[in-house]
Amino acid sequence: MEEKEQKSYKLFIDELGTASPKHLDSELYILSGCSVDDSERSKIKTWSDQIKFKYWGRTDVVFHSREIWRRENDFSLLKDKKIRGEFLDDLEKFLLCSKFKLFFVVVDKNIAKKKAWNDVKIYNETCRWLIRNFLLVLLTNDSKGKIIVESATGEKDFYFHKALSYYLSGGIPEINVSHEKVKEVLTAISFVTKNNHDIEEQIADLFAYIAKCKYFQKRKKKFESGDYEERMLKLINKKLFKIPKDAKKSKMKFFEEVKPFLILP
Repeated sequence: MEEKEQKSYKLFIDELGTASPKHLDSELYILSGCSVDDSERSKIKTWSDQIKFKYWGRTDVVFHSREIWRRENDFSLLKDKKIRGEFLDDLEKFLLCSKFKLFFVVVDKNIAKKKAWNDVKIYNETCRWLIRNFLLVLLTNDSKGKIIVESATGEKDFYFHKALSYYLSGGIPEINVSHEKVKEVLTAISFVTKNNHDIEEQIADLFAYIAKCKYFQKRKKKFESGDYEERMLKLINKKLFKIPKDAKKSKMKFFEEVKPFLILP
């Protein structure tokens, strides 16, 4: 019998907002993770490049939520209602049919401040939880994984290294996962600049903003909502990680621990 080829996944991470509870420019701090099978990456890039070429005649355009909903910079062409409708149709189909899964850790900074959390606590908790979720999914099918982070500052990068080291040295003892097993499945972390233009990083960015909308929706808070937000809110629920229907009982202890839309504190 042929040995089954081991799958390999990458988790692309982006952030929204600032971590410090003292900074009032953002109510939330969000880590957004897009997990993709390596074998799917070229298909996702090709499809996204086709959309970019269709509307801009080039492929170096970066999908950025802030610019899309504000219709600014490259996305100023979305001020035309017809073009906007066609673009959103194409974007929606692309995101719906591409194979990737989403994970989020959302911190409500007002609540965090009341609990005396500072930026260090927020960085530690969000990094640990996001990496933990990815690790648990890797354990369910004995696949290998790498983490790709859009580098912001040396300080932020440090917390991702620290979180990874936490699991590489201690495992997840509460569900009997040894540090040796963690080292088998989670093999590397790397930091890239904005100029890397990975489409998966752009997907993480698109949905970080929609995770903010989803949180406000759950809390019945008002937020700016138009056709873009309405479409993307439906998509985020479809692309969030879910336990597979055919999941084996032996793997349920890992699946049940996954928290794809975690709200802290």
